[in-house]
Amino acid sequence: MFVAIASAQLVARSFAGAALLADTAAPDDVQADLDAMRADLANLRRAQGEAWIDERRGAEIRALVSDVLSDSSARTQWAGSGDSFATGYDPSRGFFMGSADAQHTVHAFGFTQVRFNVSNGYDAAERTPSSETTWGMEVRRAQLFLGGNLDGPGLTWLIGLSIGAWNDPVDLQLVQQDPSSVNGTPASVSYLNVTKHLGDGLYVQAGSIFTPFTYESHLFSTAQTQMGECSMIEWLFTAAFTTGVSVGQLTDSVMWQTCFGNQVGTAPSVWDGAENQSIAMAGRLNWKLCGTWEQYLLETSFPDQPFGAFVGVAGRMENGRAANAAVDGGANPSALTGDVALMFGGANLILQGIWADQWTSRGSQSWGGLVQGGWFLGPAVESFASFAIADVVDIQSTLSTGLNWYIDRSSLKLTGRVMIPLAGSPDNFTSAVLPPQGLSGGDHPNNNVGVSVQLQASF
Repeated sequence: MFVAIASAQLVARSFAGAALLADTAAPDDVQADLDAMRADLANLRRAQGEAWIDERRGAEIRALVSDVLSDSSARTQWAGSGDSFATGYDPSRGFFMGSADAQHTVHAFGFTQVRFNVSNGYDAAERTPSSETTWGMEVRRAQLFLGGNLDGPGLTWLIGLSIGAWNDPVDLQLVQQDPSSVNGTPASVSYLNVTKHLGDGLYVQAGSIFTPFTYESHLFSTAQTQMGECSMIEWLFTAAFTTGVSVGQLTDSVMWQTCFGNQVGTAPSVWDGAENQSIAMAGRLNWKLCGTWEQYLLETSFPDQPFGAFVGVAGRMENGRAANAAVDGGANPSALTGDVALMFGGANLILQGIWADQWTSRGSQSWGGLVQGGWFLGPAVESFASFAIADVVDIQSTLSTGLNWYIDRSSLKLTGRVMIPLAGSPDNFTSAVLPPQGLSGGDHPNNNVGVSVQLQASF
């Protein structure tokens, strides 16, 4: 642009100089115009020279990059295949490596949560504050996921590895059988499945699958939850894993998934095991009214995001046998749930309701509800509150509130949370799942309040 402007100025001044030479102007005037023309010509040459230098530098840089890539390709070829090997990091998918044509890839991502807890209770008999207050540090969760392509993006695989201080809702059935098993999680494989993508968002999946049922378990990992922990409703009613096959589809406005497998919530086992059902089915439908699916990668709404809303419904049922262990949820448990999620770009609201029959072997029906929301006080600071109520064993309700500081968006997050039981004195299974949420457990937990401060790092 500068070179073109200078050229136009030079041409204009040349015509002006010729006209002056033809006139009877004074020699001093002619000399002044000639001096001006020489100055413009010098400026033009200087500009053209700088442009040439920039082009030469660009060519040299491009040549250098090409040499580096060629050298890298020569050093990292698959043995005997001739395919170049690429590695790197992408915030959207973590660390990755694979063939340069992306036909065979491996990418790794994960997160860890370090938490400090303080819990205070009261004496059940005297109904007076207890002098006992407990506190401590723990690695709440550390999870690593490996995934990638198998001979192209049409066939993908996923493996999940998990370790932490407490089991998660994914181990619901195990905790029902042995409430003490919630304490401590050995390194174990959680996700292990292969997915075939059929086009137009349609896919088929086989292996260990997270049952498409509750709001949180279907859409988020725990690292993506707003409070850095599963809600009480998720702990009490999640369908956890099932072993089998799943079919689903993601379109512009609808996301649906259905699965067929063994007993919902159990680890992989033989077909005639006592813990297996003869058939188990579950399905979920999410209808996006507006916004983008990317907004729902997190259970919160950042200020720079547009308005979004969707409605979700789900159900599950099992046709069991008399041999099934009663503690595994009865012979024929079933459940329904519905939820609404609103994203306001700096604020969010979640409404969830659930109904279940034969909940943890109860002959009667159970139900639960959740209201949760957040509000950004600044670009990186969010306040949140959650109220959960459930009829399981007896009426239980809790209030949680706190703050999130997104130090580096979702990659580094500090959460402070206060959890207050409002009603109910749970025991057995329902008491066992309180410590993972930040409250005291035991036969008679009698909590006054629990306070958690958690630092989460994701990659």
